[in-house]
Amino acid sequence: MKTNNYKPVALSNVIYAFCLLFVTLFLSCDKDNDEKDGYFELTDSASELEASAQGASETYTFRSSGNWKIEALRKEKWVKISPEEGSGDGTFTLTVARNITPEDRSVVLTFMVDGRLQSNVFKIEQKSSTSNGEEKDPYLMLDDLTSLEIPETGATSRHTIRSTGVWKVELSDQEVDWVTMEPMEGTGDTPVVLTVGKNSGAARSVNLNFYLDDVLQANSLPINQVEASAILNEDFNWLTYGSPIFYTTGGETRIDNWTIEEKARGWTTSPSADKITSTYARQGFVKLGKTNYGSDFISPKLSAVQGTQNLLVKFRAVPYMTEGGAKDDTRLYVNVIGPGTVSVSEFTIDNWPDYNADPTCTLIWTAAGTERSFVITGATAETQIRFLGGALDLRGLEPLNKNRIFLDDIVVTVQE
Repeated sequence: MKTNNYKPVALSNVIYAFCLLFVTLFLSCDKDNDEKDGYFELTDSASELEASAQGASETYTFRSSGNWKIEALRKEKWVKISPEEGSGDGTFTLTVARNITPEDRSVVLTFMVDGRLQSNVFKIEQKSSTSNGEEKDPYLMLDDLTSLEIPETGATSRHTIRSTGVWKVELSDQEVDWVTMEPMEGTGDTPVVLTVGKNSGAARSVNLNFYLDDVLQANSLPINQVEASAILNEDFNWLTYGSPIFYTTGGETRIDNWTIEEKARGWTTSPSADKITSTYARQGFVKLGKTNYGSDFISPKLSAVQGTQNLLVKFRAVPYMTEGGAKDDTRLYVNVIGPGTVSVSEFTIDNWPDYNADPTCTLIWTAAGTERSFVITGATAETQIRFLGGALDLRGLEPLNKNRIFLDDIVVTVQE
């Protein structure tokens, strides 16, 4: 029987070439309307990108008369366009992933301006991982991914390590415990499970480093996880009174004298003994208390809480010390108004500022020991957080009739 050497892939290439010819002919028929339809012109008349099996990344400059959009004639995961749309003149970058298949591949990009298809096209062609039956170029990757974007809730996903040899994967930061992969080493193509834990704080990232036959590869894979959605995230940068230097009290402003807009943010205080108000705004932080009187600071209701939830509260606090080194008392109490109970009700704020090493009082806010935390169990949308420096009435407590505390960066997130 006669052998038929005709390959199905050849037919698909013929159909693809025919579609490309049709699009090109269709576009060329409309050249007379170029001015009316706008224009999208690449500098140096660039019209194609030839990429090796290893992949490529190229940036192109163009001129455009309006709102433009770049689209592939058919969607392909191995080609990334950034940005895909915009307005006016600019640049875009094409990133072509490594080709681990035994076949060449190609795709055509088209351009739209103000909703109208343009006459010029751009072709991307990439070589296969084999050439004339030769052995594949060595490679190691997680599927064909160039990065992983993970939501705050975390994720568990199944992938395949693509490899031509003995491989190993390591995290760029060995202290990271929120990313795991099983297995972490093997030979050839191997199914793996990647697990990223829930994020309760700031955005975070780590790289997967790949080793092929004990050689570190250049194509590390970034894993990025977005920050947790905070129930409350208050940095007080909208307060711009007085001085950042703790012992310089000129210009600090009592809460009852804040602007209407500042008061509308919902932070309040209780009058101290004899109806004395002693909560003050400074340069991006708050001061609690004065001589003979402590004060409290009460958050707005935590309206973003869904039902009943447990919350993690983080805050930064610094104690008051005079320029000459005299120290205040260091008691800070926390509780809630409304539903919920706190895991810790009293803190000792004893991370004293060093005015010689930090004369502007800026480094102390990020120093070790400045941030503290506690958990609220059973909070609802009616819950408020209350910080109290010492006691409202400190009279007669010589020499500790001062319990001034500075507060900043109060962040509340849902507890895991």
